[in-house]
Amino acid sequence: MSSILSRLWFGGLVLSLHSATLCYAQAPLARSAGDKYALADLVGLALQHTRLLGAQDARIDENRLAASQARIWPGSSLDLAVGRRSEAAVSGPRYELSWVQPLPLLGKPGLRGGLLELEAQSWQVRGAATRLAVTLDVVQLAYEYAVSRRKAGFIEKRQKRFELIREYLAGRVFPTPQRRAESRIVSIRALGLVSEAIGSQAGFQASIERLRVYVPLGPRGYPEIDVPWFWGEKPIAGQEWLAQALENNPDLRVQRLAVRGAELEKTLAARDGLPDPSLAVSYEESGGVETERNFGLGLSLALPSWNRNRDGIKSAEAGRLAGERLLGFEEQKLRAELPRLILECEAARRVVQGYPQDLLSELEVQLQEAEEGFRKGQVDLLTFLELDGAASEIFDRVLDAQREYAGRIAGLLAAAGEPDALARFGSF
Repeated sequence: MSSILSRLWFGGLVLSLHSATLCYAQAPLARSAGDKYALADLVGLALQHTRLLGAQDARIDENRLAASQARIWPGSSLDLAVGRRSEAAVSGPRYELSWVQPLPLLGKPGLRGGLLELEAQSWQVRGAATRLAVTLDVVQLAYEYAVSRRKAGFIEKRQKRFELIREYLAGRVFPTPQRRAESRIVSIRALGLVSEAIGSQAGFQASIERLRVYVPLGPRGYPEIDVPWFWGEKPIAGQEWLAQALENNPDLRVQRLAVRGAELEKTLAARDGLPDPSLAVSYEESGGVETERNFGLGLSLALPSWNRNRDGIKSAEAGRLAGERLLGFEEQKLRAELPRLILECEAARRVVQGYPQDLLSELEVQLQEAEEGFRKGQVDLLTFLELDGAASEIFDRVLDAQREYAGRIAGLLAAAGEPDALARFGSF
C-alpha cells in the first residue's frame, strides 16, 4: 500500500513540476518577434542611438571653440576726454583721444588655446574609448543572450524527456529498494530542473533587457541574434598586443595629453611673470589764444611683478612631474596587466578549442538515440538519466566557453584600444 502511495505521489509531483516549468520555459519563446540581427547590426544600432557619444562630441566642440576664442588677441581700448583749456584770460575747448592695443607678443593666447585644444583631444580620445566600450558591451551582451537563449531551448527538451520518464514511472510500482532509489533520483533531478529552468529563463530575459540599454529593440519579443562561433585555432601573440596597448590604450593616451598640458602650463606660468607691451596712439587738441594740436605714438611696457610668478612656475613644474610619474605608473600597470589578460584569453581559447560547435549537435543526436532506446526498453532508466545529466553539463560548458572567451577577448581589445574591435573579433 505504501509503495502504491509513493508511486502516486511521485507521479503527481513529476507531472506538476513538469507542467509548471514547461509552460514557464515555452512562454517567452512563444512570444518571439521573429526578428534576426547580425552582430554588426546590433553594434551599428547601439553606436547610432547611444546619447553618451553625442554628449562627448559636444564636449569636443566646446573645447575646440573655446581654444579658437582663446587664441584671439585682446581687443583695443579707446579713451576720449573733453574739457576746457584756460590761458591767461582766454579759454577754449580741449579734446584728447587715445587708442591702445595690447600686443601679446609672448604668445600667451596661443598657449591658452593650446591647453584647450589638448582638452578637446582628450575628449576625442575618451569618445573613441566610449565607442570601443559600447561596441564590446554590446558584443558581450549579444553572446550572453545567444547562450542563454540556446540553454533555455535545451532545457525545454530536457523537460520533455522528463515527461517521458514520468509516463514511464506512472504505470509502475517500486517493490524493491533499487526501484525506489531510481524513483527518488528522478524526483531529485526534477526538482533541480525546476531551478535550472527558472534561472535559465531569468538570465535569458535579463540579458535582452540589458541589451536594450544600448540597442533600441522592441519592448516585447525575443529576436534571434547571430553571433560568430569561436574555434580557437589562432594563438595569441603577446608582444604584438603589448606594443599596440602601449601605443593605443585610452588611459595612456589621455595621460600623455595631460603631461603635454602640464608642460604648456609651466610655459604659460613662466610667461605670466612678464608683461605684454601695448601700442598707444594719441591725439590732443586744445583751443585758446592759439589752437594747439599734438599727435603721439608710443609703446608702453608695464614693469614685471617683483617675484615674476615664481611660485606659479614651481606649481606648474610640480604638476608636470606628477603627470609624468602617473604616466609611468599607468605604463607599468599595463605592462603587468596585459600578460595576465593574454594568459586568461589563451586559457579560454584552449577551452574553446576543445569544444567544437559540432559537439552540440552530436550531444542532441546521442540523447535522441538514448531516448529512442529507452522507449523500446533497450536503455535502462539510470543509464538514460546519467546520459541526460552528463550531456546537459557538457552542453552548458560548451556554451559557457564561448561566452567566457568573448569576455576575455573584449578585455584584451579594451586594454589595447583596438579601433576596429568588431572586425578584430572575427580573427579569433
